[in-house]
Order: sequence, then C-alpha cells, then structure tokens
Amino acid sequence: MTSTLTLSLRARNANYARPRYQICLIHPFDPRGEKVGGLETYIRDFITFHPADTDLLFIGVDSTGRLRLGEIHRLTFRGRTFDFLPILHYSDMQAREAARSIRTSLTGQFFMALLRYFGPIARLIRSRQCTIDLRRVEFSWLPVVLRLPFVQMMHGEGAPKLQMDSLLRKYWFVHHAGERFAVATSAKFLCVNPFITERLQNTYPRRRDKIDTLWTWVNTDIFQPKPLPRDTAPFRIVFAGRLDEFKNPSLMFRTIDRLRTRLNGNVEFHYIGTSDPHRFAEFVAIEDITILHGFKDAAGMAATLSNAHAGILTSEFEGMPRFVLETLAVGRPVVAVHLPQLESAIRDGESGFLVKRSGPNNDDMAEALAQRFSDLRDAIDAGKIDPVRIAAAISDFTPGKQLARVFRYHREIQDSRGMTVASSAH
Repeated sequence: MTSTLTLSLRARNANYARPRYQICLIHPFDPRGEKVGGLETYIRDFITFHPADTDLLFIGVDSTGRLRLGEIHRLTFRGRTFDFLPILHYSDMQAREAARSIRTSLTGQFFMALLRYFGPIARLIRSRQCTIDLRRVEFSWLPVVLRLPFVQMMHGEGAPKLQMDSLLRKYWFVHHAGERFAVATSAKFLCVNPFITERLQNTYPRRRDKIDTLWTWVNTDIFQPKPLPRDTAPFRIVFAGRLDEFKNPSLMFRTIDRLRTRLNGNVEFHYIGTSDPHRFAEFVAIEDITILHGFKDAAGMAATLSNAHAGILTSEFEGMPRFVLETLAVGRPVVAVHLPQLESAIRDGESGFLVKRSGPNNDDMAEALAQRFSDLRDAIDAGKIDPVRIAAAISDFTPGKQLARVFRYHREIQDSRGMTVASSAH
C-alpha cells in the first residue's frame, strides 16, 4: 500500500516539475490609466486573460506619478496580478493628443527611458527567462540586444501615403526601419488583418513563414447583446477612441450634421474618449447635440454602447477597429466608410452598412453616410434589426480564439528553447 508520505512526495514533485511561463510586455502605457484604444485594450486583456501557468512582467508608464521608477510593483488589475516596472512618469493628460515632436512624444520619451534603465531591465528579464511581447516595432532593438526571442505585433500604423497624425507622417521612415528590423529578428510577426499580412509577406518573402494574422477580439464576457432602445427619437450614434486625423473626425461630424437635417433634429452624438473635438471646425455644428462621455472602462463602455442605436466609423485606414467589434458585440449596427477587413463583420442591412469611398469630397461622403443611418433608423423602427444576430457576426473575434494564440506562441518558443522554470521557482 502506498504510504501517505509517498503520495505527498509525488504530489510535491509533480507540482515542482510543472512548467511556468514568463512573458514580458513592453509598452508606453499604464493599464490603470484612462487612455483608450486598440493597443491599450490589447494590454488590458493580455493581463485579464493570461493563463494561470504564466507570470507577467509589464514594463510601462506610471500615469499617476506616485510609483517609484525602476522598481517592481506587484499590482492587481481586474482581479489578476502582475509585476509592473514603471520607467517613466507620463500623465493621461499628456497622452491625450498626438505630440508634435519626437522629444515630447510618449514613444520618444519611453525610448529614452528604456536606455536609461537598460541595466536593471536586462538583468530582470534575463533572470526570469522571459519571452518578450511587443506592440511597437520601434522597441524591437531591446530583445535583440538581450538575445531573447520576441513576438511582434503590427497594428497598422506607418503607411506614409495615408493620412496619419502629423508626427508619424513626418517620421514615417523611422517606423519603416523598425518594421524591417522587427520582421527580420522576431520569432513571430503578427498583423491585425490579412491585408497587412499580405503586404508584409510580399515585401519580405524570405520571412513570410513567420508573418501571420491575429485578428482583434472583443471581451464577450462584458460586451453582450442587449435589446435596442425602444424609442429612436433621438437617434443616438456613438463613436469611441482617439480623434486622430486619420479617423477623419471632420467627416464624422459633417455626417451627424447632415443626419440632423434629415431627421428634423432628432439625433444625438455620443463620444467616448479623451480627445478634444473642438479642434475640428466641423464640430461646432453638432456641439449642442453631442454628449462627451470622456474615459470609460470596459463595463462603462458596454453600457454606453448599449444605450445607442448605431456606431459610426469614418477612418481612412485601420487595423481591425476594436470599437466596431465592441459595438457589434452589444448588438448595435455600424455604418462605416469601407475598409476591406470590415467585410467579415459588417453585412449590409443586417449589422450596418459599408459605404464606398467617393474621393476627397467629404460632402458627398457625409450625404451617403447620413442616408445609411436614415435607412438604419427605419429598419430599427420596423423591427428588422436583431441585436443577437448582429452579435453573432463577431463570434470568431474573442479572446478564447484570438488572444489564446499569442500565449500559445510564447509557450512554444519557451518550450523549444528550454526557457521554462518550475512552478515553485518564481
């Protein structure tokens, strides 16, 4: 008969032998702060959904100014714990608008902070035998210098011929140099839609096997389909995110103004985000029918989206816009200027409309978008819009199907290189 001591020793040895995985996230961001966007949601969800056998080290920014820089702080976020190493104090107020010089930009200051704290960072990451997860190609030099494998993500920035905020447009060559370097040196290079993937595979054919698509996802535990508001007067349209120039806020505001005329003033525009819309002249025309919600956490965002009738997107380019997925997930249709990647999520007349681009004339585009919103309102009044059916369109865009792949890549890299440590060793 096996003794109790033997069983205890076997259990202890099994537990000791169980591998633990170490991942280091590096990004100029504070998950506790108010900054919103696809990159920020990625990191917040990375923390939220990281596997139980994985330890996270996040090298980032303290937006509060209260944490001592260069020291590890054990934090809890959404009930999950991780180690946080802040290397820069940078407030949410500073991060709200795009910077106009490298010196004052968050990315530039974070780059310099990485150099300043390089010694402690190097010792910490090497001692934990981490693989590194990067959102920006500009930081790919760090894991290469440390001789550690990393997974790189491309979120769609850096195309010089497209309209971008002025700093990225001015220094597009810096991003492209980083892109080439990251493609060459990363263990895996992921893109947020297949069109970016195809471009990079064609640009770097020798590296095509490591380049793949990782779609954006939506947290369906929080964003769930809700019944539409009973009354469509006023007709409530929502947008969430930064008002970067490439998102074409001017067209967005003109569209709302045109729709206001069509619907005899029965329109409300709801903006979730921390950018200042007043810097766009077109906003004046709709300021009196606009509700500025400011920052919302995920639960607050879901509630605000559920209270709207439809979402709007007027971007010149995107990766896979998370705001659109979150809006669809709560069962609200979206009217958007056509982007190829949106074809998989927005079906005309069922979950919204995609409006073809008609050149540089914003007036024509605003009229076409306003017409589609008018069509949507009529469909909602006729009971032809089903929130549950809309939400079903994004069933593949969940953390369990998309984010889980990232953790699997890190596991495979660490297993193949013998980087894992026993569960009791850290």
